[in-house]
Amino acid sequence: MHTITLRNFPDALLSSRIVGFIIAGSDGCDMVFRSALLFAVCITVMVTAGCTDSSSAPAPLVTPPTPMEPAAVATTSGCANDVCSFVPSLISQEGSTSLRLEAAPLRYSPIMSSTPGIQLAPNTTGFNVSSASFMWNASYGEFLSWNPPDYTVNRRGSAVTGSNGTLYWTFIDKPVSTAEPVVITARAIDPATGALLGTSTVTLAWDGDYAVTVQDIR
Repeated sequence: MHTITLRNFPDALLSSRIVGFIIAGSDGCDMVFRSALLFAVCITVMVTAGCTDSSSAPAPLVTPPTPMEPAAVATTSGCANDVCSFVPSLISQEGSTSLRLEAAPLRYSPIMSSTPGIQLAPNTTGFNVSSASFMWNASYGEFLSWNPPDYTVNRRGSAVTGSNGTLYWTFIDKPVSTAEPVVITARAIDPATGALLGTSTVTLAWDGDYAVTVQDIR
């Protein structure tokens, strides 16, 4: 015998044949059992649908886009660590100008009567000799000036500043040692800015005790 408890069934199903128990094998029992089964299935479907409400469903997993590599940026010598700065190119005044001394004769001795000394004439590039100030220095001996119109020989010493013309180099006494060469240096300075316009060096080697030869000019 099957006992079925009916709750909330339609009144049409509660006929006079249902008192509290339904006798097994009767037509009413079959109908009630089928209705109860259908009702249970409906309840199950409703409950399942409620549990899977789209409002509580988890958000779909979205894969973030793969970041793109930044485009390569052409860099110059002014860029470092992706930071670029403008550096104005500086024009070196000394790089655009130059000085070279011309020496004659190539061998000199104080006993020569044709010249008071070795002539040192500035040969310049990028500036005029007359517009520059010169600084002269000799490691031994002294400078002379011998210029027109009277060609008077004037002794100037071993260091001369301000002369912008040709000078002569000579010596009077024999050196203590002839192993050390004589180094003559001339520097050209821009009097307006103080910038170095050029440098030249003449190296004299001793030839015996009382003569020198021009060994090198730079």
